[in-house]
Amino acid sequence: MNRSPAALIGVWDGHDAGAALLLDGRVTLALNEERLSGRKLDVGLPVRAIAALRAAAGDRPLHWAVTTSDPAKTLTRLIPALKERYYRQRRRLSPPGPLHGITHYAKYHLTQWPPCDPLRAWTRRHFARVLAADPATVHLVEHHEAHAASALFWPVWQRDVLAVTLDGIGDGESGSVWRWSPQTRSLKKLLGVGGAHSLGLFFEHVTHELQMRPLEDEGKVMALATFAAETPGKKNVFLPWFKLAPGPDGLPRLTCAIRPGAMARAVRDLVWCHPREQLCRMAQDVLETLVPAYFAALARATGCADFAYSGGVASNIKVNRLLRLTPGIERLEICPAMGDGGLALGAAQAAWFRLTGQPPAPFTDFRLGPDHGDLGADAEVLARPLTATCTRPADVPAAVADLVAVGEVVMWAQGRMELGARALGARSIVARADSIAARDDLNLRLKRRVWFQPFCPSLLAEEATRLLADYRDARDLNQHMTTGFQTTPAGRAALAGAIGTDGSCRPQLVPPEAAGPWRSLLEGVRARTGTGAVINTSLNLHGAPMPDLPADIVAAWHESGVRHLALGSALLSKARA
Repeated sequence: MNRSPAALIGVWDGHDAGAALLLDGRVTLALNEERLSGRKLDVGLPVRAIAALRAAAGDRPLHWAVTTSDPAKTLTRLIPALKERYYRQRRRLSPPGPLHGITHYAKYHLTQWPPCDPLRAWTRRHFARVLAADPATVHLVEHHEAHAASALFWPVWQRDVLAVTLDGIGDGESGSVWRWSPQTRSLKKLLGVGGAHSLGLFFEHVTHELQMRPLEDEGKVMALATFAAETPGKKNVFLPWFKLAPGPDGLPRLTCAIRPGAMARAVRDLVWCHPREQLCRMAQDVLETLVPAYFAALARATGCADFAYSGGVASNIKVNRLLRLTPGIERLEICPAMGDGGLALGAAQAAWFRLTGQPPAPFTDFRLGPDHGDLGADAEVLARPLTATCTRPADVPAAVADLVAVGEVVMWAQGRMELGARALGARSIVARADSIAARDDLNLRLKRRVWFQPFCPSLLAEEATRLLADYRDARDLNQHMTTGFQTTPAGRAALAGAIGTDGSCRPQLVPPEAAGPWRSLLEGVRARTGTGAVINTSLNLHGAPMPDLPADIVAAWHESGVRHLALGSALLSKARA
């Protein structure tokens, strides 16, 4: 305890690799490798991100926090080609080989094995070597401990809270429950969910067998489920696979009757005889039935009403809406980087707490990318080869609000880049929220998303009670697009371009205290249209990650069909879209 490192870097080298830097206990910089390499959801040691963090740490002595040392992860570290091959096949960049069926089956067996002391020792030596670090400065954090820390240590808590993780699998587990007491600063693991009972792997299998990309397209399964008729529980072919029952200690236990190695075949046997959207609906109903019941049982068993939540399953915003409204849950905080892309952040936070006995400093702004100053400082130079005009409006948010109000789509890049998959007003593409034409234009010409996947709105928090049917009070202030809401009749009209066919949406609510260009833009749109809301989707082209550097942002804009780009203090415009 109290061995405070001046600088601590968390590292994750798996799916959506990244790194995060804590200086004196404060999260200073966090980014995923994809933003620097240009490879969406990149895998492997995040060498570019680590280099950026080393530079930011300066000459401070470094400690390192790395996560996940199970046999499957160890094997891919020993043979990096395995990781790369799986990445390319999962992203449909290369066809599966003749042994794909065998390797696919073996993967789901190997991932069930937990770590052991020899593997932990090897992992520490491995990272000491690749990071050129003293082994004494390399600290191991379990997979679900990192997820739990990423959910716990960014908000401020006044009373005991349960941190729940539900994921695919890592270190042999698919979930965990931890109790954090801010008064005594104690963190205790209450239970783990075995990898053989994984809701995340179940949803991953459904995604894969529907010919979508696992670990990437689960949101499409959730969206397509909206188009199916309601399936009564007794007719849901997936629900009998899972059981929720109290354990000997009174805590709920989630179990699955289908073995991990057999689940792919079991799902495949059902795909051929059910319409695709109906299968999606049944899979979604499994999560919507079990996860709220699991949380409610935890609340009853522990007496806790506050919850922190992370892991891949926590990206399902329709489930999160039900959690938010579940009796017995008074506060729900979901890590915005809830998937594996947030593991580096969580590993750093967990290691800091372990080394010092103190929680890291809380924060609310997940724009944690590098600070490049004014992104538009060299806009004239960047625009010149593109025969684009460059102006410098006295008020950039007002100028963009003018364009949005008349129906233009605008790329928007301001300040530090977001951590995680959600555009939060730093790397965004914006359009009128009530415009179905703008939504279709974005889909067809730029994002090339599937037709059934809706965009999301960003809106002034003051608009929430008018536009969102199930918004209650400040506890529902969803600043990071982590949960869903139903809309009012007024909301369905004002947000027509950013809602699903069932009237639901995943909004970012921007409160008055969130001063800055993004808030000013929404205020400007309200002054011109009557509603402080925009369609907000991430600034990237189809299949590519969000760019960080000004030159890369301009390149993405130039390749797109969008006419205008608000880049820092500059407004770039093409002659025509």
